[in-house]
Amino acid sequence: MKTPNLSRLLLPALLLAGTAAAALEVPRGAREARLTLPDGAVVEAELALTPEEQAKGLMFRESLPAGRGMLFLFRDGGVKSFWMKNTLIDLDMVYLDAELKVLRIFHRVPRSRRGAPDEEVARVAAPASAVLELPGGYARAHRLRPGARLKVSFPSPPAPKKKSGGH
Repeated sequence: MKTPNLSRLLLPALLLAGTAAAALEVPRGAREARLTLPDGAVVEAELALTPEEQAKGLMFRESLPAGRGMLFLFRDGGVKSFWMKNTLIDLDMVYLDAELKVLRIFHRVPRSRRGAPDEEVARVAAPASAVLELPGGYARAHRLRPGARLKVSFPSPPAPKKKSGGH
């Protein structure tokens, strides 16, 4: 009987365990997360999982309604730096650990002015495993503070439409 190569069995598990998506158990195909704040408010957040999605973030959007946001999930808990170039709305930036405990909040990070020199564009940075962007003022309005924990669920992606059979 051949013994399985242990490293071949463990490597995929170790790689999966090292991702934020695995820590939060993001279902395959999920594009949004539903986050519940400690006061019961619910935020529907777009997921930014890939480097491309994270680089774009909320750039060029002119509004972000209350109860909406974007959740960035990272593979590690190092310092995450956000530069607000081409971000046209004021945002609250909520830095979270892997269990979605609030580590730090940057309130009302100023939007980028069109044509502003790079040195005048706001930047924020702190350690985090995830960052939640919310409309400016939303975190204070819902009394979100460091130490608070958010709850997360993932709405089921829409089922593929069945082709109707013609007779």
